[in-house]
Amino acid sequence: MLNRDMFNEIATKISDALPEPARKMQTQFKQQVEDLITQGLKDFNVVTREDYEKQTEKLSKAEAKLAELETRLANLEK
Repeated sequence: MLNRDMFNEIATKISDALPEPARKMQTQFKQQVEDLITQGLKDFNVVTREDYEKQTEKLSKAEAKLAELETRLANLEK
């Protein structure tokens, strides 16, 4: 998921815009807004920066290993 602080900030801004009677339910409303945003982002298949960086690192390692194996194979074929 994306940064939890960002969700909290968005939810706070929305709940602060509510009239006073609705502010009494602020905690519940805030959680519902966070859940809606989280689900919406899941539907778009958004990944966190951390997950992206992990996958990028794995890809780099796999590419390096592939290059090494291709070199070894080329040497064996000579």
